[in-house]
Amino acid sequence: MKKSKLMFSLALGALFFSLQVSAQDAITWSTQRNGAKVADTVALGDYLPLKDGVVYVETVIEIPNVNQKELFSRAKLAIQKTFTNSKMGTSNYDAESGICSINNFYDISDMTAFSALATNNPVTDQYNFNALLSIIVKDGKYKIKMEVPQYSYGQASRYKTYSDFQGSAVPVSTLANSRQGNKRQRMRVLKTLNDKMLVTFNLVQKEMSKKLDNDF
Repeated sequence: MKKSKLMFSLALGALFFSLQVSAQDAITWSTQRNGAKVADTVALGDYLPLKDGVVYVETVIEIPNVNQKELFSRAKLAIQKTFTNSKMGTSNYDAESGICSINNFYDISDMTAFSALATNNPVTDQYNFNALLSIIVKDGKYKIKMEVPQYSYGQASRYKTYSDFQGSAVPVSTLANSRQGNKRQRMRVLKTLNDKMLVTFNLVQKEMSKKLDNDF
């Protein structure tokens, strides 16, 4: 039992480190490399976990002596608690395959938008990052996977359906790796996205570690 707890702690520590190591403060990042000058480019890998150039992270957690059926029920509850924005979100539960998934969004306000500064009652623009989260369960273990492939930018009220989002969505990579303006803004947004992903992983693991409250 002690060994299992140790392995679980090590797995959590490795995941948190992999996410946090790239989540540096934007101004510190810029100053360390360029003094007071802002970098010409912003690299995704400086702030986010990547796989084949795509924002992606996964981890496998072992929970000995807990069967797939119970882990699936825990995963359903975890999925239902992950995102607060359900405007365009969809979820899917496949008990036979042991997969719970959700397609939803991280909304990150643009605190430097001119539209937010030009009026006493501004409509804040937002970055809407499309996040795909899956929990795959088997007897005694589960895997969390998350990918953030696209984003759109604009007033949140523009997006009534997922089709609205797709009509203006572009790859997350367009926020980085090219010479663009608003570099500090982009560094801050990427750091915030990393922080939100970490919060999601923490929440999922917390819920998956809870025994079902079905004894009464």
